Amino acid sequence: MIPYDDISTFFRGYIEQLSLSVDDIADVTGSAADLATQTVISEKKLIVCGIGPDAAGASLLSELLQQGLYRERPAIPAIELTSRHITSLDPGVGWLTQQLTALGQPGDLVILFATSLNQVDLEFLSSAIVKRDLTSVWVGAQGTGPSLAFPGADRATALALSQCCSICLAKLIDISLFGTLEDAI
Repeated sequence: MIPYDDISTFFRGYIEQLSLSVDDIADVTGSAADLATQTVISEKKLIVCGIGPDAAGASLLSELLQQGLYRERPAIPAIELTSRHITSLDPGVGWLTQQLTALGQPGDLVILFATSLNQVDLEFLSSAIVKRDLTSVWVGAQGTGPSLAFPGADRATALALSQCCSICLAKLIDISLFGTLEDAI
């Protein structure tokens, strides 16, 4: 049986990091929702990306945008670029860079979940984003646009926070495009 101490240590660390990051989370998530809403309204592409463990946060956001969570509504178009089944992040970063280069057009928005990427990978992706004149939001790392880096968080905590940000961001985009949830009831 797994010791209670291991479980409580994980959740205490998560709650502590959440309380330390809530102002940044609110600021960046609000900015990201505004950017995503404007991207959809202007009929540009909304591209949601994640590699390896970060694919979960990207997939969750894409699913919530397309299927909704809170009410019946039209799907919000999002392109999901994820790769979960890789043995090394290096080929995944190369693949993602190729996809962004091929699909991205100026004014498109990239929401990149990146808690697992190293500095070289981040710079490689940033370069591709800048070259294509894409707007970007980074979850789990510092990037070229609004960023939630979760400083001081271990990788598991950063991944958990990224998942929560996916849900919050989907809710904010839903409200921005379709009105308050009370209006739907």
